[in-house]
Amino acid sequence: MNESPENPFAVTRKIPIASGSSETVKDALHHLVEFEPVLGASRSSGNWLKVTYDASCIGIRDVERMLDEVGAARDEGVIWSIRSAWYAFLDGNAKSNARSSGACCNRPPPRA
Repeated sequence: MNESPENPFAVTRKIPIASGSSETVKDALHHLVEFEPVLGASRSSGNWLKVTYDASCIGIRDVERMLDEVGAARDEGVIWSIRSAWYAFLDGNAKSNARSSGACCNRPPPRA
């Protein structure tokens, strides 16, 4: 899951895309790479995009939204729907962990 030792929240996701023009895919990759939390984007074998991003800042839903804005149609199969929901769950956990102040053994839990 971790892509680089400098960023513990860097994740790489493979996103299926519907077969389309290579120009649209190039535009999508260019649009993704311009966005700061995206650390890298490339076309993987077949009809897949390989996107590496900082999960403490953005999530898979944000990446999907950016692809939709450019017009890169995604493959909306059942498997991808399940995988996308799982990625969204993992990205939500990463955001929560990044914002957490962490546990301290000497500090009692807050009282309600």
